[in-house]
Amino acid sequence: MSRTVTVNGCFDGLHPGHLFMLGYALAQGDELIVGINSDQYIQQHKGMVLVSECCRRRALLDLGFISRVVVFHEQDPVKFILSVRPAVHCTGAEYKNGMCIEAGWCELYFIKLVYVPRVGNWSSTQTRREMK
Repeated sequence: MSRTVTVNGCFDGLHPGHLFMLGYALAQGDELIVGINSDQYIQQHKGMVLVSECCRRRALLDLGFISRVVVFHEQDPVKFILSVRPAVHCTGAEYKNGMCIEAGWCELYFIKLVYVPRVGNWSSTQTRREMK
């Protein structure tokens, strides 16, 4: 039986930090499903879409090791995670210490929560700031 892993984020302008996170997540199981925030969410919460959701989805699938990419429109990934019901869910280490919205849901549904360490100073949010 394969162990499904989920990870989510904007993945707007793939950079080495994203690639590390995706590889780390895949190493936690056998199948990786990625949830990406919709363009509407990014526009509302980050101010500018760097790469459309269609292109972000295609770029992630083209990496060759991601089974499925799901675009979600909600502010948090809980509905996405519960629809997949993975064995493992990965999120960035910056969401430790009570910052992880989905932590309680993962515990309730016996989904192992793994915090992925941050590498480097890569940031799509910083790229947006520099572009403005």
